[in-house]
Amino acid sequence: MAQGGTANQPTNRTQEHLPSSAEPGGGFRAGYVGVFGRTNVGKSTFLNAVMRRKLLIASSKPQATRNRVRCILTRDDAQIVFVDTPGLHQPKNKLGRQLVREAFRGLREIDLLLYMIEPWVAVQRFDLDALERIENPDLPILLLVNKIDLAKGNALEETLLSYAKIDRFSELIPISSTRHVGLEDTVETLISYLPERGPIFPAEVTCDRSEEFLIAEIIREKVFHMTFREVPYSSAVRIKWLREPEEGNLLEIKAEILVERESQKGILIGKGGKKIKEIGTRARSEIERLLGRSVFLELIVAVSAGWTHDDEEVRRVTEG
Repeated sequence: MAQGGTANQPTNRTQEHLPSSAEPGGGFRAGYVGVFGRTNVGKSTFLNAVMRRKLLIASSKPQATRNRVRCILTRDDAQIVFVDTPGLHQPKNKLGRQLVREAFRGLREIDLLLYMIEPWVAVQRFDLDALERIENPDLPILLLVNKIDLAKGNALEETLLSYAKIDRFSELIPISSTRHVGLEDTVETLISYLPERGPIFPAEVTCDRSEEFLIAEIIREKVFHMTFREVPYSSAVRIKWLREPEEGNLLEIKAEILVERESQKGILIGKGGKKIKEIGTRARSEIERLLGRSVFLELIVAVSAGWTHDDEEVRRVTEG
């Protein structure tokens, strides 16, 4: 993980850092795998489960993911660089349109695509339209049917049959991200599609984003969990600073939660500051687990009128 707020970048690796199979002729496989699909289908939950640690915001509310994030899984025989993308949806403002653009931008230069759906039986027109927008006809696509633990009757079988008729998928794989069903087989299958080449990232790197970004995402997730209607979608989080006192192990963090209207600010703060205090308490606890150290977290709420309709603000939030 990055230290001091600096994102990890691919670096030249010395021989002692390479897995043995990454040596010439070792059969090591590595590549970029895009994770794509409709909003709230479970992409981030899938990646957190595969990575066996929480790196991505997850919420039952749609459109929680706003940024492309690379999660790097390294084994002795392979390295998978998962590219998480914002969920596909019908945008209603500039933020929504930018999220959809970011999703399709995430498909550039990937080696394999995981397209995720739910077991909803009939082929969805939305999915057909999305698949038609994928420019590379030779890109291998694996269909992941997630949430199979929630499928009723013959829904899973009928879903697999209906999507098998689309001549675009190399594999159809049923999984449950929450129950960890089919995840190991999925990883083994996708590795078989990756090219033989050396690692792209150092073995110790699990995410290409900085600690600052991950901290902001934890705070934003708590806002999603604890607010309703338009408030989660009108909110963004900026880290003002991270500061380490000269003595002790306490990390001081000051973060700003941005909203569009004064009324939203009042909802977020809550009566007597109760809501913002609870958001801070929950976020601090998770940040401490992430960093493995004690944290003092200060949250402030600011209003930027109509920021979700402002090109510059939207770009700053989604490109992070």
